[in-house]
Amino acid sequence: MERPLRHPAETSRAHFACFDCRKAFKQRGSSHWDSQVPERTYPCPGCQRPMARLGRHFKVPPQRARRQWLKTELLYRYGERFQSSRSGLGTTCRTLASAVGYLTTPARSTAEVRETLEQIRTSHQQSSDGSRREG
Repeated sequence: MERPLRHPAETSRAHFACFDCRKAFKQRGSSHWDSQVPERTYPCPGCQRPMARLGRHFKVPPQRARRQWLKTELLYRYGERFQSSRSGLGTTCRTLASAVGYLTTPARSTAEVRETLEQIRTSHQQSSDGSRREG
């Protein structure tokens, strides 16, 4: 007896995050089994900027948890995604300091990772200053 084809369940949708608004959403049509279908971008409902695809197993921090959002964006900038529940990112990188340690390798110095972190902080500070002036 032939088994019917499985379709992605509603819970298998990927998380997309806006680092500026510190919000994440699961998007319809974001998880599919056909590798021929290209990944698409989703705009943030708040600021309309493209959101970052973080994967199915991303645990969304509270919006007020700025350091956790900084940690997540830092990991994202270095190519880390939450695609598998076995990746260990959730336990290995519980804090911002542990994420810096995790990203430090023989090929990448701690100073380089900290510089990227400062760039992220500066970009968010500038965007929040600009929104305060406009609003």
